[in-house]
Amino acid sequence: MPSLRALPLLSLSALAACGGGPDAAPSRPDGGEFGGTLVIATPAEPDNLVPPITGTVSGRQVEDLVFQHLATIGPALQTVGDAGFTPDLARRWTWAADSLSIAFELDPEARWHDGRPVRAGDVVFTYRLAMDPRTASPLATTLSNVDSVTAPDSLTARVYFRRRKPEQFFELAYYLLIVPKHVLEREDPAKLASSPAARAPIGSGPFRVVRWEPRRVLELAADTTGGRRRARLDRVFFTVAPDPLTAFTRVAAGEADLYEAVRPDKVPEVLANAQLRLVVLPNIEYNFLSFNLVDRATGRPHPIFGDRSVRRALTMATDRQRIVAATYDTLAILARGPFSSALATADRSLAPLPYDPDSANALLDAAGWTRGTDSLRRRNGVPLTFGMIVPSSSSSRMRMAVLLQEQFRRVGVDVQVESNDMSAFVERYMGRTFDAAISSFQPDPTVNSDSWASAGAGPGGNNFGSYRNPSFDAQLDSGSLTFDTTVMRGHFTRAWTIIRDDAPAIWLAEPRRVMAVHARLDTPGMRPDAWWAGLAGWSVPAAKRIARDAPAAAR
Repeated sequence: MPSLRALPLLSLSALAACGGGPDAAPSRPDGGEFGGTLVIATPAEPDNLVPPITGTVSGRQVEDLVFQHLATIGPALQTVGDAGFTPDLARRWTWAADSLSIAFELDPEARWHDGRPVRAGDVVFTYRLAMDPRTASPLATTLSNVDSVTAPDSLTARVYFRRRKPEQFFELAYYLLIVPKHVLEREDPAKLASSPAARAPIGSGPFRVVRWEPRRVLELAADTTGGRRRARLDRVFFTVAPDPLTAFTRVAAGEADLYEAVRPDKVPEVLANAQLRLVVLPNIEYNFLSFNLVDRATGRPHPIFGDRSVRRALTMATDRQRIVAATYDTLAILARGPFSSALATADRSLAPLPYDPDSANALLDAAGWTRGTDSLRRRNGVPLTFGMIVPSSSSSRMRMAVLLQEQFRRVGVDVQVESNDMSAFVERYMGRTFDAAISSFQPDPTVNSDSWASAGAGPGGNNFGSYRNPSFDAQLDSGSLTFDTTVMRGHFTRAWTIIRDDAPAIWLAEPRRVMAVHARLDTPGMRPDAWWAGLAGWSVPAAKRIARDAPAAAR
């Protein structure tokens, strides 16, 4: 693959300059740059379009265009307090003196797509629907700090909290999309996924659903019931492909305008296509080799990975820079720990454990794993060997697996690569029936996560390698409870230092989001967590329009 080192990489500051949120959209529908069509090629479609129960990223992409949040997070993804948010459905808000309630003043011009005004009663209903046990919404846990929501008047929604928390505003505004009471109040909360609104929702956002043909296409049109939020584009199509390669091929062939996950080996094809441009964005994903610290058969410490010195040795035996460069070229950076550099809790200066094969060999010798005549290590006659599960559908992770296997072999460790289809990989990983696994994690921007905390090592948690360290937990807890962002970063830096030294995983790469986008499109407002966040402000200049940009009536 040709070198990609000349490719520009948008920084977070550049993203911030692009703007985002509803204010990026034009204020009136009569500007000269209005019009145009965006066709997004995707290998997945939504499970449903009822925000409290949607469980797919593809569903959230559509819902963020059809519905509104009370406020929208900015590109810096600042989750502490409300300074990082801009108005959306609420045009302003006022905190109570004790910070235990917030009065949201709704935009009086906001309308549902059927023309009904959006009112505070809709906010109250949305909260109650999410918390109703019959709904079985994953938001119920996220919103557990909200005590109640009331409507003092038709345009004021007051939210009461159980306790003061640094992320109390974020937990409400980031996750809760407001839905129409008059549409959903007659539906059985336990059957929302099969209700008419699941496929033909009515929202208040910049786009409305026109049609949804399963496994084929979902069409949105710019809504005009509220002129303030009229999107620049006329239409957005999500065309569903049977697999990622077909989705990319549609963009390369000019049948679609955007594909969000270009593989490194396809980058030259995008660069050679005059109709396309390559967009490389910061991402909040990181991938890593996770060690299972618990023996899956006995429940006791793993015979290999239960030893901290062995984990550190394997980490120092790994030339991570080479792995990242060989897998992604310049389309990823070295991961420094269990965090994304795009998040506020990141420590971008944290020094990883060094690549030092001599020290790795010394540590393994000291742990009793000695080399035999075949150069492989054994202890008490037991070979130092383990399995490494990898999803076969991920070419990048398969490439990393081969490189890791080769590098471990150099220090006398025998690794068996176990390729699984994605469903089998997920089942084994979440079921903790593995020795080591090349995994990938894309967290929400919250400072609260159980992915590496001891609490997540138990049943139902996301700490699938079962890492436990009380000192690490204490720093996470302290960092998530402070309102001072400087103090918060200090606690997280100490947490990342602890887990780096414990080496429960080998942090590999932070892949960038690599997108193929038609050159005629102007695409401001992309966020690291949601590239589609500013889509209402995207446009197609009149001079660059092609046949599919013509109004529907003219085609």
